Amino acid sequence: MKFKVLGSGAGIPSRTRNTQSFVLDVVEEINQYFLIDASEALQHRILDTTIRPSKIRHIFITHLHGDHIFGLPGFLSSRAHQGGEGIPLVVHGPKGLEEWVEATFRTSSSHLNYPIQFNEVGHGDAFDVEGFTVTVRLLDHAIDSFLYVFEEPDKPGALKSEKLRDIGIRPGPVYKEIKSSDTFEHEGIIYETADFLNAPSDGRKIAVHGDTRVIRDKEYLALLDGADLIVHEATYLHGEQEKAHLYFHSEIDDVLMNLSQISYCQLLFSHISNRYDAEMVQQVEGQLAENIRIAHDFLEITIPRDSR
Repeated sequence: MKFKVLGSGAGIPSRTRNTQSFVLDVVEEINQYFLIDASEALQHRILDTTIRPSKIRHIFITHLHGDHIFGLPGFLSSRAHQGGEGIPLVVHGPKGLEEWVEATFRTSSSHLNYPIQFNEVGHGDAFDVEGFTVTVRLLDHAIDSFLYVFEEPDKPGALKSEKLRDIGIRPGPVYKEIKSSDTFEHEGIIYETADFLNAPSDGRKIAVHGDTRVIRDKEYLALLDGADLIVHEATYLHGEQEKAHLYFHSEIDDVLMNLSQISYCQLLFSHISNRYDAEMVQQVEGQLAENIRIAHDFLEITIPRDSR
């Protein structure tokens, strides 16, 4: 599993940062990508990667500000001609998203050659997406903005083949039958399958924020606790907590202080204001712990199993 940054900037693009779009690469797990937000020029960003639009079957929009959605109509149109014909797509997002997309397509006389479904999300929603549990949390922004928490199912432990051989069962199709059952019989003896399995691997948890002020309540922090990767905005890098709060955004030190109450494996800051040049960003990142990074366009983060 990998997390890919297609755009890491806030508000308007700069020469070095496009506005926010991410891809959760679960090709190894389910042969798909999850697209999170769709900034302007998304189509061009994808052309600079190996991502196949036809393998994007689910899109998650955090909120309806333009820097997070202006690339969506173009992507939907181009997907129709990049292997997406007949392949369904689900777009998850706030109320009003479907109306905006339909109005854009209607006025531009655009048409799709694949079915599209809209799933309107709200605070507290939890639903299944291709075996992943997705939980939605309302954030604190000028308009409704959401956090998406993606939780992978636990992976069953591998069979202890040596232990099976010890009782006289040689490798073959029977191993698959044993693993899929609670008990199995061999030479008149009934065995518990669990006794022949290694411990399961915990499913991974990835939490991706839309724009937000820092949120301090316990329920929110509990939702993030134990995450393998947290992606949080840091429109303001240092010493501007009051300004960040005034404009419904976050400041990096305030976020770090808040998240110090929970455990997580990796933390990625994105949605960086274009007021900060590369030298300043590098200086700030140099002061962070090794598991905390500031996003840049085309950054790719691997999220290994059993990283907690």
